[in-house]
Amino acid sequence: MGGIPGLDLEQLAAGQVPESVDIDAPLPPVRLRGRLDRSPDFSSLSGVLSAAMPAATATAFGEAKLKGEGSPSFVVLLGATFPEPGLQIGLGFALSGIGGVVGVNRGVNRDALISGIADGTANELLFPPDPVAAALRIIPRLPVLFPVMPGRLVVGPMFRVSWGARMVSLSAAVVAELPDPVRLSVLGVLRVAVPDPAVPLIELKATFAGQYDSAEPSAFLMASLTGSHMAGVPLDGDVLVLSRGGPDATFILSAGGFHPAFPIPRGVPALHRLSMNLSPVPWIQMRCEAYFAITSNTVQFGAQLFLVAEIAGCGLRGQFGLDVLIYFEPAMAFTASMRGSLAVRVFGETLLGIAFSLTLEGPTPWHAVGRGSIDLFLFEASFDFDETWGSRPPPVLAPPPDLAEELKKAFRQQSAWTVLPPGSDRSPVLLSPYANRLLADGGRVHPHGRLVARQRVLPFGVDIQRFGRAPVEPPQRWDIAAAKLGEENAGGEVTVDSFAPGFFMAMSEDQQLGSPAFEDYRSGVEFVSDTGVPDDAAFITATLVWETKVVEEKRVKLIRRARRIVDLTDVEVVAAADSVRNSHWWPAMEKPMSVTERPGLAVMSTWSMTQVMPKEAELDPTGAAGGEPADAEIRLQLAGRTGVKAVEAWEVQG
Repeated sequence: MGGIPGLDLEQLAAGQVPESVDIDAPLPPVRLRGRLDRSPDFSSLSGVLSAAMPAATATAFGEAKLKGEGSPSFVVLLGATFPEPGLQIGLGFALSGIGGVVGVNRGVNRDALISGIADGTANELLFPPDPVAAALRIIPRLPVLFPVMPGRLVVGPMFRVSWGARMVSLSAAVVAELPDPVRLSVLGVLRVAVPDPAVPLIELKATFAGQYDSAEPSAFLMASLTGSHMAGVPLDGDVLVLSRGGPDATFILSAGGFHPAFPIPRGVPALHRLSMNLSPVPWIQMRCEAYFAITSNTVQFGAQLFLVAEIAGCGLRGQFGLDVLIYFEPAMAFTASMRGSLAVRVFGETLLGIAFSLTLEGPTPWHAVGRGSIDLFLFEASFDFDETWGSRPPPVLAPPPDLAEELKKAFRQQSAWTVLPPGSDRSPVLLSPYANRLLADGGRVHPHGRLVARQRVLPFGVDIQRFGRAPVEPPQRWDIAAAKLGEENAGGEVTVDSFAPGFFMAMSEDQQLGSPAFEDYRSGVEFVSDTGVPDDAAFITATLVWETKVVEEKRVKLIRRARRIVDLTDVEVVAAADSVRNSHWWPAMEKPMSVTERPGLAVMSTWSMTQVMPKEAELDPTGAAGGEPADAEIRLQLAGRTGVKAVEAWEVQG
């Protein structure tokens, strides 16, 4: 077929299916484009199909695995885009794209998602300008982004909205992995172009991805600036926010990376520095890089400036850098490193150059290490120094911490005690609504419920060497010796919470930086007074007896609640009736209502509020039928008259 290159009908009729088929079929007003591929052993299929129409463009691409572990499985991305300005939805917003992701026996690979953000390939998943070309580049990565996971389901919507005539546009996909553990992933591209999207003075384009994992639990969000500029100055860099619980708990906020001496925690990718290209002219290259990071243990920031101004191998080369690392435990301290160099080069050789490096640690004692050098065309000179001055601050003569009193204060708090309802075991106790309200308020414990006592002052079962900044000498170890409810021992399980090891244990600075921010330790106990299952004798049984009666279709037996509870006799009579047509259903009214005839009209003087005779009011005494005028005729004759008015006869004074 001329419109479908790669498809040989003769081979297809002979049962020979090609491994690749390219589709380009213009069928006005629709144009079909795409590509279909299969593996030689028919174990996998992949492809893309796009239909371009005047009003919209629809695209679908995906990959399916038909053989092997976890098969069958597939993942498909669907999308439809609308021409500008899109579908107006109000308040300046417009919808220009909609779609979704569906995967069966598939999951989302977080590391691959982060890598796709860093290298820019994730951008092509969301409504690319050329969907067929982008899909051909993305399809080989689909098995990595959405790996085979038997029993998992991936589903979520995609959309693209804009605001302010496309000054702000957002393309995003929200994907849920089901069933338990539930994971939510988000992938998107945010573009801000002002003042005119066609020729923007400031354009910020951020590709971002995030995921929430309820099993760990953890949440992260990473964004990468690609193709951004501000007044002609290119901008690049990565931003990451990570919060993780569990045994390896940590918190990280980083823009541009970390201090060179900081060990990168697990699950954190390599981040590009925040950078700006400040080159004013082609022969001057000036670039600035920076970073800023906050972790549970440290604060880090730094910057570096590069300069190259040369023509024909002659000119200047220089750089300046700063790295600062601040940590707070066991005492407030910092490390700052500075370095710089500047050289005059002629025909590729250094004619004159100076360089220095300085590292300052403090505050007490102060420690400075540095090196400087001067490089002339014929010789080189350098000098080093390593100086320490000041003394450590005298120890604060504070009373040693009273850990026993701290624990007592913690267990006196109402928040340290939690009431839990009974488990799945049977309970012979049935409580009243008032008692249930007391349980909900936390002021009472169910007879077969559970009581949790926990504190977050210090970990149990470990040697406490310091408490905050105060040393504990000799080290103390605290634990729960026994738990009693009244006079009886209460059995149960221990509770676990996260504690910062550096707050309770003597650790060096390297250990502070390299150890996890939080670790799990025992913090309390969960106990009950009776862990046994009630005997059958504890339950009171009762036999329920009822009568079943079938009523014919034409006969209705209906018992209604009486309007007054005291009228029980009438209710019984009504219930005994065999039909709704029975006279008992329609009792006679005790006080029937009487309706009188409507009184006639009279002419009244609006000044004296007395009746005026028709002759005095200059009315025609006879009606159209020859008799007395009707009410409507009287109103018609008085229309527009002043001083007189038609009213009902009983309203006129005698």
